[in-house]
Amino acid sequence: MSKILSIIIPTYNAEKFLNKGLSSFLICRNTDETTAYHNYVSAKDDRFEEIDVDMNMLDKLEIIVVNDGTPDNSVAVAQRFVNWYPGTFKIINKENGGHGSAINTGVEHVSGKYFKVVDADDWVDTLALKHLINSLEHTEADAIIQSFRYYDISKKEYRPADIKVPDFSIEYGLSDVLNMWDDVYDGLSFHGVAYNTAFYKSLNYSLAEHVFYEDQEYATVPFSFAETIRFVEEELYVYRVGDVNQSVSAASQVKRLPDLDKVIFKVLEAEKSFDKMPEGGKEHFVRKTSGIITSYYQIALIKNTDRKNGRSIVEAFNRRLAGESALMYDTIQRKYKVFMIFNKLHMSNKFYENQFSKILAFFKKAGGVENLYRK
Repeated sequence: MSKILSIIIPTYNAEKFLNKGLSSFLICRNTDETTAYHNYVSAKDDRFEEIDVDMNMLDKLEIIVVNDGTPDNSVAVAQRFVNWYPGTFKIINKENGGHGSAINTGVEHVSGKYFKVVDADDWVDTLALKHLINSLEHTEADAIIQSFRYYDISKKEYRPADIKVPDFSIEYGLSDVLNMWDDVYDGLSFHGVAYNTAFYKSLNYSLAEHVFYEDQEYATVPFSFAETIRFVEEELYVYRVGDVNQSVSAASQVKRLPDLDKVIFKVLEAEKSFDKMPEGGKEHFVRKTSGIITSYYQIALIKNTDRKNGRSIVEAFNRRLAGESALMYDTIQRKYKVFMIFNKLHMSNKFYENQFSKILAFFKKAGGVENLYRK
C-alpha cells in the first residue's frame, strides 16, 4: 500500500525522549485517549506484542528517524521499532549537520503523499494522527495547517494553539490566509505545517544547515509558494516546552543569536522568487519574515541581559539588512524603534511577554495597534 503520510524525526541526543515520540505513532485498532500511554509503557519495556496495532493504518504511515550523528543510544531505541514494524519505521544514518540538514536528508527519503517533521523530544496525539491520515487520502492541497498544543514539563500542563477558519472542509489560498491571519497564525509554524511531498520537492529548496532556527525558514519560505491550503482543527503535534536546555530558553537564544542571523539572511534570498509566488505569497512572506526579525530584536535587545551589547548587535544587523533588503528594512523600522525603547528602559523579557501582550490586545480592540506596534 502506498504511504499517505511520512514523518521525519531529526534525532540527536534524544535517547530519553524518543520512545515516547515513536510510540505515539502506533495507531491501534481501538485507539483512544488511553492507548498512547499503554503503547508508551509497552514499547519502553520491549513488550511490543501487547500493542494491538492497526496494520492497515501503519501501512499508510512512514516514520523516518534521521540519525544526525548522535553519540547516545537513540538509534538503539529506534531500532526496536524498526524490528517490529519494518514496513513503517526506518533509520537513516548521516554525519552531524544540524536540524536543517536532518530535514533535508529526510525529505530525500520520504515516500508519503505528505510529510511532516516532528522533533525527537516531542510527540503526537495518536487519535488525531489516525484522523489526519484518513483526511489526507482525500486532498491534494500543497500545504496542511493544523492546530497543535504545548506541554509545559515544569507545570505538567497543556496549552492549546488552535486555529479557526470558516469552513475546515474546503481549500484556501494565501490571500485567504492573510485575511484570517490572527485566527490561523499559531498554525503557521513548524509545529502546525505539513507539506505535500510533490509540491515541496518541486521547489528544490534546501534548509540552512549547521544552525538552529531553520524551523522558521521551513515554515515560511516553502509555504509562501503554496497555491492551495487545507486547515485541520484537531490538535496533532504536542510541543514539549519548559526545559532550560532547549533552544527556546532565553540563555540559549542569546547564545545562538548568530544562527538566527544566518537564517534570516538565507530566508531573504527568497525575495528573488517573488514573481513565482501565487497571489498573497509575497505579503505572507513579508509578514512571516517580519515576525522572524522581531524575534531577533527581542532576543538581542530584551532577552540579552547585556543591553549595550544588544544594541551594538542590532545596529550591525540593521546595516546589513538595509543593504540586502530595502523592503524588509522599511517594513521593520517601527518594530525596531519600539524594541530599542524597551531596551533603554531595561524592560524585562518577563514583562514584555506577560504584560505588554495585554497592552497590545487593548490597543488592538481600540483600533490603535497599528500606531503602536504592527504585528
